[in-house]
Amino acid sequence: MSTWEGRVEDFDLLTGQARFGGDLNVDGALWLGFVRSPIARATIAAFDTSEAEALDGVVGVFTADDLDLITQPEVDGVTPAEISRPPLAKGSVAYVGEAVAAVVASSEAVAADACELVEVDYKSLPPISDLDAATARKAPLVHQSHGTNTVLSVHSGDVVAALKEMAITDVLALAAQHYPRVACSPIEGVAGLVVPDGERVTIHINAQMPSLTHSGLAATLGVDDDQISLVVPPIGGGFGGKCDGENGLFAVAARLALRLNRPLRLVQSRPENLLSMQARDQDQEITLAASRDGIVTALYAKVSGDVGGYAGMGAFEPLQTQRLIPGPYRIDKVAVTASAVMTNTVPTGPYRGPGRAEAIGLVERAMDKLARDLDLDPAEVRRRNLLRPADFPREMPSGLVMDEADHLGALEQALSEIGYQQLREEQSARRAAGDQRLLGIGISCWADFTGRHEPCQPAAARVTDDGCIEIDAGIAPIGQGMQSVIAQLAAETLGLNPDTITAATPDTGRFRSALGSFGSRSASLAGSSAVEVSVRLLDKLKERAAERLEAAKDDIELRLATPLKAPRTPGEAQDAVLGVRGTPTASIALADLAGTEVTAAFDQGQPTFPGGTHVAVVEVDTETGNVDLLRHVTVTDCGRVLDETMASGQVQGGAVQGIAIALFEEMRYDADANPLTTSLADYLVPAASDVPEVETVFLETPTDRNPLGAKGVGESGTIAAPPAVQNAIIDALSPLGVTHIDMPCTPERVWRALKANQG
Repeated sequence: MSTWEGRVEDFDLLTGQARFGGDLNVDGALWLGFVRSPIARATIAAFDTSEAEALDGVVGVFTADDLDLITQPEVDGVTPAEISRPPLAKGSVAYVGEAVAAVVASSEAVAADACELVEVDYKSLPPISDLDAATARKAPLVHQSHGTNTVLSVHSGDVVAALKEMAITDVLALAAQHYPRVACSPIEGVAGLVVPDGERVTIHINAQMPSLTHSGLAATLGVDDDQISLVVPPIGGGFGGKCDGENGLFAVAARLALRLNRPLRLVQSRPENLLSMQARDQDQEITLAASRDGIVTALYAKVSGDVGGYAGMGAFEPLQTQRLIPGPYRIDKVAVTASAVMTNTVPTGPYRGPGRAEAIGLVERAMDKLARDLDLDPAEVRRRNLLRPADFPREMPSGLVMDEADHLGALEQALSEIGYQQLREEQSARRAAGDQRLLGIGISCWADFTGRHEPCQPAAARVTDDGCIEIDAGIAPIGQGMQSVIAQLAAETLGLNPDTITAATPDTGRFRSALGSFGSRSASLAGSSAVEVSVRLLDKLKERAAERLEAAKDDIELRLATPLKAPRTPGEAQDAVLGVRGTPTASIALADLAGTEVTAAFDQGQPTFPGGTHVAVVEVDTETGNVDLLRHVTVTDCGRVLDETMASGQVQGGAVQGIAIALFEEMRYDADANPLTTSLADYLVPAASDVPEVETVFLETPTDRNPLGAKGVGESGTIAAPPAVQNAIIDALSPLGVTHIDMPCTPERVWRALKANQG
């Protein structure tokens, strides 16, 4: 475990010199705004754009019929074009907030005013507001052409074996929950700048998946792949929402920029962002079969996800849930049914730990339910069922093969860090005294698969004219410090000062295989590919230097022209040379080999499986329902920890988002599928004062699936924190008869649960 010197990104970010998507501008740029539907389900009879077009500063108003864009299947082979979100609505709308027309104007204010003046004749249809309505007998269809509201329904595991075990078991523990719909709510929504150049166009967009977004936009525009390029600026938070969502609006921007021969700026407002980046929203139920001593022998679960008005990446969340169950537990007979269903709500997409957070949330509620049914300590039930080192490698019901993590060690460490026995004693004392403020302790043991999506990571390395080395690992800069990680790993491999290395931000015109940052894959996959491409570059440089110096390749070494200074001035690079070992005067400057370039691709094959335990301690006021989170301890085994400070930041940030799901955040709709939480006054994201310091401890069980021994960590907090907090609240209230409260556990919900049990 180590901590490197600083982060190369920080200076620009902290001094305001970083240029985010909304900051990008060039002379002559126009603004692009969107008219959005106020109705959840309707056909579009007509547009009247005359008043908007007459407004001073308006360049034009455009609908889908004007742009000749081709709707693409959001997920090839799973979500056909007929149920995929079009760039602009075509003849009908499927949710409130769907873009129906585009306005080009001289300024942001004029574009906003013009959008208000566009009149759309909607013919309203009865909306489908939730899963019950969508799956009811003779339910109306979100998309008639699809013939059903169900996108997919998949079974995994041996259902017969699981049910047979349940028929003969001693104990059945049942649990059900609704995992709430949430918004990604990054600090900056989708934003960027589109610049035309003849028949080509450069799209500056804060997208997490540059290569995939490039392919999708080119296909939507119906142009050759090389007619566009994507350049990714620093991203103001991603969390999965910028993998998908409204990135397709940039096809509208690109088409209009080419048609008008003018650059266009596109920046989402906060309400637009809240109505386009939504996730989760699953109904889940589970049954555990167990012996009387708490050993779980079988599991059957059923999960159903509301994917909204169009089927995009959110349709995969139930499948991710299915694939991760039973998480970190040694349960052999497992069966899961997963389905994705459309409604007239905002289409869902990925959000930090998509599907996997729901899996751990469901399993951890069930483990607590089993413990209470058997009158056992929740920690002891987990202790008896967690995977041991001898269980690895372990094939899951999904076919994925888990590598080793110290699940039991993480539990024991977390219990020690929190002072578990002392807390239980304090809890008992408060209960005996009839204290109004009850103490609750919640445990969440978790596993995750990381680096599963696109496990083959390409990279390129080149020598620049100034004698530095540029590494292109295709990593989107979403605040996780990967530019620093890539530079440090390459420097260690090459034996150079890290300031001699630049980790390039994605530009598909330069490096088409820029896969991006998602799925907790950056450090393990991009880091490994950076090491591999650095090795190849060094080999190529030695080969070229040997030719020039008329020496044997094996005698060539890459070294600094002067010894590496420590400490050094931040940002100070030192000249590098290639020379003959043992002959100081026989060398050539690295800059003399400018233009040398190599590529590599690291293929991990199977994902890695980190794991750990979160423990939350809460105080619940039984008179008001208010919940105070007193402590939150995390113990994480993510393989080799490359940089403890950065890893801690990832765990802490994710845990705060998970705590927010447990206590505050929920995208709510009324019976007509109208969203009720469209601003940060209604959608409650936590302030720093709302959460305690998240305490982080790391264990290290290096993986053998990549040369770094590292596993993903960025989504762990969001996966594990919600059930820890939820379990703690229910633990506090269990003597009063409360057995379940759906997240978010707001004061109102807690109070209502208490009153229901009092009556």
